[in-house]
Amino acid sequence: MPQRSLLDSQTCRPGPESPGQADPARRDFLLRGAAGLAGAAGLAAGGWPLRALAQASPPLTFAFWPWGSEIVQQGAASFSQDTGVPVNLSPIPGDYAAVLETQLAAKAPLDMFYAQRGQASRWYAAGWIRPIDDMPGLADIQKQMFPGIVEDAKATDGRYLGLTYYNGGPFALFRNEQMLGEAGFGGTANAADYPQDWATVETQAREIKKKGLAEHPMLMPWYNAWTGLPWALIAQCFAEGERFVDGELRATFGADTPLAKVLADWKRWWDDGLVQRAVLTWSGTETSSSWMKGLHAFHLNIDYYSFNYNDPAKSKIAAWSSYNPVVPGATHDTVLVGHALLCMSTRKRSDAEQAALWELVKHFGYRDKAGQLTTHKNWIAKANLEVPFPELYSDPASKSAIMKWMYPGHPEQVYQWLFQGREKAVAANILKAPWYQEWDTGMHEMIAQDLLIKGSKTPAQVATELRARWDALHKKYAKILKRS
Repeated sequence: MPQRSLLDSQTCRPGPESPGQADPARRDFLLRGAAGLAGAAGLAAGGWPLRALAQASPPLTFAFWPWGSEIVQQGAASFSQDTGVPVNLSPIPGDYAAVLETQLAAKAPLDMFYAQRGQASRWYAAGWIRPIDDMPGLADIQKQMFPGIVEDAKATDGRYLGLTYYNGGPFALFRNEQMLGEAGFGGTANAADYPQDWATVETQAREIKKKGLAEHPMLMPWYNAWTGLPWALIAQCFAEGERFVDGELRATFGADTPLAKVLADWKRWWDDGLVQRAVLTWSGTETSSSWMKGLHAFHLNIDYYSFNYNDPAKSKIAAWSSYNPVVPGATHDTVLVGHALLCMSTRKRSDAEQAALWELVKHFGYRDKAGQLTTHKNWIAKANLEVPFPELYSDPASKSAIMKWMYPGHPEQVYQWLFQGREKAVAANILKAPWYQEWDTGMHEMIAQDLLIKGSKTPAQVATELRARWDALHKKYAKILKRS
């Protein structure tokens, strides 16, 4: 979506508060916690009789992007059946973030909504997301989750922004075992036999190109969307040990950090034709389609895409698409780039309404009335989405669902590599900055145009200018950070 400054957007923000600082009424609402909700929400932790309060709670409105709508519809129906509380579903096709932001600014009657991690940072800074730290049972829920996902759901001030719908990440390096086998680089059941760094991947890619097995052996997800090139940069940089920012969102990157190394790799692959140039104008769908045609040897992308890549009805290489055991790099770190949260709006509610909303959040982000992780199991069965609860990776039904998308040559090993990448994934503090989306837009343009296409700036120059832009935005939004 077009990135406008948060400072500029204050004219359309709800309420009279200044950036990051709630007015007294909202602050009282946010802090009432245990005192205000002891009667109603306190019962919720143990499966309280919500039906007794259903008459006091009007319908809850849930805004979401309409992928997997059948799972959302089923979840809403089962929640209403269990509780007696109706749910108004509000799917937003197209530019979800832009439409929802407009609704939030206009004080639309929303209760719960999806927010990707970068969006959540922006909307929380604008005063549109109600933290859930005071909700009963949260600490117990967090103990059951991957630690990285718990940390990633926190704002920079430590407040918890929502439960997890799923995480669009971490990234993995996909392999076309048919092509790599022909080139003499086929995989085994031994993780040590696979490329550990990008230099090895590049050497093998050059050999594959030389042998005429692929014109562009490396398919990088530099497609034209905020989920494309920007996420690919963050993922590859983290695997090299780059963290971009510290805990206070001050930049730690520059011309002498792993960012510059990654940019230099990208430029060399681009110039030497290891990556096709059309990818900068492609969509995510076009990028995935190119992989499923069997045209490449290596492909960096979000790990859950195996649900397409290993589906014989969609992919020509369904029997050959596998994972590298690690993301190549100096550290092999994996990162949570696409963390999608279930967030509460800040509109005022009665205690009964707030209690009912918390039950809805838990129904979609935790367990249902029967104590089952039903919604998360459904996301696994549909598309191998990363869910926040590691217990599901040993759940027989969930494992069986994922296994059908694993490379049949070494299915158990590949399954373990998938789990290990998810288990160790860490939070990306860079996405917690309220100004990330402003910085992201300029970063994407500079890398695509000035570094790759025009070659008018060197990797070191790009890294230096990106650092300067981040520093300027950090200074610009310093007041927000101090007030939040």
